Amino acid sequence: MIVGVVSFDSKYKELLQAQEEIELAPLFDKVNEDHNTPVELEALLLDGKAVSYDKLSFIREVYPEIPIFYKMHNISSHVRTINIERICSGHRITPIHENYTMEQVVSDMCSKLFGSDTFSSKRIVSFFGTHSGAGVSTTTMNVGKAIADRVHEKVLVLSLNAWDPADYFTEYKGAYLNDLKLDLKSQNLTQAKLGESLHQYQNLYHLAGNRDIKLQRYYTNKEIAHLIDVAKEMFDLILIDGGTHFDTACATQAYVSSNLRFVVTNQDDKGYRGYFPHVFQQLIEPAGGKRSDFMLILNRFQTNMSLINEKDLESELDMNRIATIPDMDILGSMALRQKKFLYDLADTKYKRGVDTICNLIISEGELTEKPLEEEGRKQKGWFGLFGKKAGVS
Repeated sequence: MIVGVVSFDSKYKELLQAQEEIELAPLFDKVNEDHNTPVELEALLLDGKAVSYDKLSFIREVYPEIPIFYKMHNISSHVRTINIERICSGHRITPIHENYTMEQVVSDMCSKLFGSDTFSSKRIVSFFGTHSGAGVSTTTMNVGKAIADRVHEKVLVLSLNAWDPADYFTEYKGAYLNDLKLDLKSQNLTQAKLGESLHQYQNLYHLAGNRDIKLQRYYTNKEIAHLIDVAKEMFDLILIDGGTHFDTACATQAYVSSNLRFVVTNQDDKGYRGYFPHVFQQLIEPAGGKRSDFMLILNRFQTNMSLINEKDLESELDMNRIATIPDMDILGSMALRQKKFLYDLADTKYKRGVDTICNLIISEGELTEKPLEEEGRKQKGWFGLFGKKAGVS
């Protein structure tokens, strides 16, 4: 296939021609409106840095039938993003969000053209929150601990919430996201450097998030994508704490890199009626996201007539709930003080909710579980519930 590119950056040409299905990728630095005989193309990628959206109508007239993709650039507001997406739809042009890296743009484009795998992975799982305090870090860490104990594969938790390093679950001895900033900026992070930066707690590895207030909004998509790429070379499963700020590179890369995404909420009105609906409408939806992209986790659930119930919460957020994790009251604070995971201290109701999430991740990622006796879990069945029957060995 011949795929044209209108961009100032020749790297797009290199990335496209590296694809087996693409024969040629001629590069143009501008749209020539005086060109009466268009170059023969079978698809076209337009970089928003080189092509203003007001040229899309003309380009579609020149190429009335071929697939055209438009990488948005420097969009100042969600309203403007929505308007440009509508213009693209009117001309049958596929918009690509501005927060994608160049590699992700090409991968996403090829997946639509050829049905090939995208850059997202079933072994990268992201967790987001409807609002601050929903329990994203606690849920991510406890799910990570439970899975790491159950499977043979290596498991890493990346804390990519630029507002919360999530270093308080263990006696954390590793580096922080901000400590790797120079390596990420220069694209020189190595497996050895990342390995030295991690904290290991039993079977689980962890990189704590940002604790430099000045850097909270200064991580770029290229930097975070580089971190995830290096981590993918070292670990079989990566769980990402994406926090609640969807307008950051950390959250964007957590979203686009993962094939399985969870939204963590609780029964606070400010989450399901206040903050998150606005975030979804203004940030997620304009970027092409759908509510069906997420599975819902209801955290710290209390059976209380004054609080919203599970079914109504699903309806409010228009998401399918995968698990309900009950409120453990003071036990959560005790776990933090003792530097132990709540999963190891809580009762079976809490573990049941976490295990449901783990089961889905293990199944989707096709991970290999350890034998029950190897991971220290006792077989539960009819005999386990009621005691061993006389004469049964």
